[in-house]
Amino acid sequence: MLDRRALAIGLFAALIALSQVESGFAQGGRGQGGAPPQGRGGGRGGGGGGRGDAGAFTPDPGAKDFKSVLFNWTWSMGMLRSGAESELVKTLDYHAEGGTIQVDGQPCTLTTYRVQANYQIPGYRTQIECTRANGQRYSNVETMSGDYAWDETIPGAELVPGEGKATPRPGALLERRIRLWASPQGAPKAAIAAAAGLHPLQSFGHNPAVLLDERAAAGAKGTATLRWEGDKPVITYPIPDVPGATATATLDQRYLPERVVVTHGANRTEFVYSNWADWNNPLFKIEALYAGTIVERQNDTVVRTVNARVTEVGQIYVVVPVPESVLRAGK
Repeated sequence: MLDRRALAIGLFAALIALSQVESGFAQGGRGQGGAPPQGRGGGRGGGGGGRGDAGAFTPDPGAKDFKSVLFNWTWSMGMLRSGAESELVKTLDYHAEGGTIQVDGQPCTLTTYRVQANYQIPGYRTQIECTRANGQRYSNVETMSGDYAWDETIPGAELVPGEGKATPRPGALLERRIRLWASPQGAPKAAIAAAAGLHPLQSFGHNPAVLLDERAAAGAKGTATLRWEGDKPVITYPIPDVPGATATATLDQRYLPERVVVTHGANRTEFVYSNWADWNNPLFKIEALYAGTIVERQNDTVVRTVNARVTEVGQIYVVVPVPESVLRAGK
């Protein structure tokens, strides 16, 4: 009989192969630098398998309406896939190179920082290894899935009996939800869902512009707003499943997010994003951009600075099952 680790490895390999097929159907003709699609008289048929049509929606040149801004945001990041240009990014595997985090109020220099996220659970694990100023090593895996948050000594702790330890962290759940839905990919997902009056789990898999038209025709009321600061769109939306938390995302002229600021009660968390590029494996570039540098501030104090080394934005296998001990501890 195959043990669970062997079975998981086999399933992972199979899904990687499928992901390479699925993510190959990229949006057409995005070009370098995330330039938005306005003003392309022939549509976006310059790539994505040679499509000649203009897709389900093409914003007018210089359009400043909410539907166009949300479409351009995800289009410029490479989150719209398939001929219908639907938002189809399900998972992320992110590896950082260098950076620091705060541990017990002191800087800790990163040696390992890996985020595996699934936006459909929603859940993620962040694997952290770093060295404090006194040379002491720190290691932890911050994990969240659905209504549960916990720390792990190793990824997947306790899923195989006797391997690793999982410690419930219910007090960290809301902070980890904020980190997910203010992330480079989580923010546009949450903003589109809020504009449509939906949860991100319900808005996934749709062309953003088509979805908003359908919801407006059905009389749905959104909870996201748009304003302009000069030539920069600023979108405000609620953080899913965090009552009272509001995010404000400022996009640059290329419709890439410069920062997302989340207020929740007396707390203010700012995520600053820069150095956007396709960080996927050089042998498998899919025109999916991600922030190369991420700076997180909590109440004006920098708590994390990480720099991308490589990402995998294809539909890879990421699951975050909740250990039995965490389930027993309750939400």
